[in-house]
Amino acid sequence: MGKPVQGQENTEHELRSALPRPGLLVTDSSVIAASCQDFRGWHKGEAVALARPRSVNEVQAVLSVGGKLGCAIVPQGGNTSLCGGAVPSEGSRPSIILSTSGLNRIRAIEPHTWSVVAEAGCTVAQIQDAARSEGRHFGLDFGSRDSATVGGAIATNAGGMSVLRYGNCRDLVLGLEVVLPDGQLWSGLRALRKDNSGFDLKHLFIGSEGTLGIITAASLKLHAAETVSASALLRVDSLEAATQFADLALEMAAGELSAIELMPVMGIRRSCELLLRCRPPLDLSADWFVLLRLAGQQSLHEKLETLASRALEMDLCSDAVLSQSAAQETQLWAIRDSFSELHKFLGASIRFDYCVPLGRIPELYRRLCAAIDLITPGFVPFGFGHMGDGNLHYSACQPEGIEASDFLGKRKEIETVANTIVWELGGTVSAEHGIGQLHRHEMSQQKSSIELALMRRLKLSLDPSDRMNPGKIF
Repeated sequence: MGKPVQGQENTEHELRSALPRPGLLVTDSSVIAASCQDFRGWHKGEAVALARPRSVNEVQAVLSVGGKLGCAIVPQGGNTSLCGGAVPSEGSRPSIILSTSGLNRIRAIEPHTWSVVAEAGCTVAQIQDAARSEGRHFGLDFGSRDSATVGGAIATNAGGMSVLRYGNCRDLVLGLEVVLPDGQLWSGLRALRKDNSGFDLKHLFIGSEGTLGIITAASLKLHAAETVSASALLRVDSLEAATQFADLALEMAAGELSAIELMPVMGIRRSCELLLRCRPPLDLSADWFVLLRLAGQQSLHEKLETLASRALEMDLCSDAVLSQSAAQETQLWAIRDSFSELHKFLGASIRFDYCVPLGRIPELYRRLCAAIDLITPGFVPFGFGHMGDGNLHYSACQPEGIEASDFLGKRKEIETVANTIVWELGGTVSAEHGIGQLHRHEMSQQKSSIELALMRRLKLSLDPSDRMNPGKIF
């Protein structure tokens, strides 16, 4: 436990006596422990309590009481963060983890306004299902859809596989409801597509990682239902061919292209073998593959066949498999969804979430491989990502014959070299996972002094005591 402001027992007693519901607060250290460690186990802090509010009023009460006692507030959704953004920072003041899991209602879904109002603890899959039941589509999608919550997704401006068609969270949020650091409630749950009446305050909180307030609900944009879809997995001869094929797909099917993913042979082979226990969908006699999905409201198989045929004619791919059923399409995407879990079979790994301008992924990948191999010869690269928006997820994995501790001992050197390469290519060290604790020291290298000063002023004006998720971003 962290050292309480007035002694742990006093802090717990004052918290309990001031809160509206006995079960709102958990102080059992064995229960709290699981919430104090991040998804990968890289970041672990301490907390004096875990709050589980079920209403906005209870969120306000936790912030008000926590403020009076000098406790930091650490918001937590599904705790799927890869950057340590949803757990207490080491050495921070006594913290209360505020879980949004109890704020899990779909408050309203209105097909005629093309919007849904969902509380922060709703999972992405829950909102997708709610939209589908009303003949609409919610565009945010990624592998952790069943556990990641929309509040956390908005707080990190999450992206995923459908960004090229629907955008990041920032493009999908119409309005927000936020509890401010002093316990006041800002209710901005508008469903307007246009509103030029002054500052658009919702954008302060999107991507702020809980450092400015607690997102409790969001009004979200819906789109036309994707009633039919078709997918294809293509074997390509090189990264350049994959990039050229992505350009071709954007030209030929831009209005119906839902996702286009770069996949390495190692990822497909090992996911099929170790996780899915299935045969690979086509011969794995190349280093790279591209998986794409077309989606809309009319049959797309003919368009997909035309696109694949054109790619074959242009020598951009050497083979392709096109989904012939919903089950086959699901199986293709299950391979891609398994890539994060696959890391547990790859030994120690140093993972990057990079984004570069479209078309520069081949250069980024090759430069990363060459630079890291000089530091750790024989390391295993695992690169995959979103071809439509320049986002490459790149992992440097432990080489054979090298102890994990020796490999991870070179982490800082590897990160420094890798980050320098991405910045030289005009990219960013955080495409969609946020900053959290992992990247905060790199902010001064990526952001100008003016940008950082403006961000600090905003933080200071809303949270002068630095109570909201301290140790993150800054």
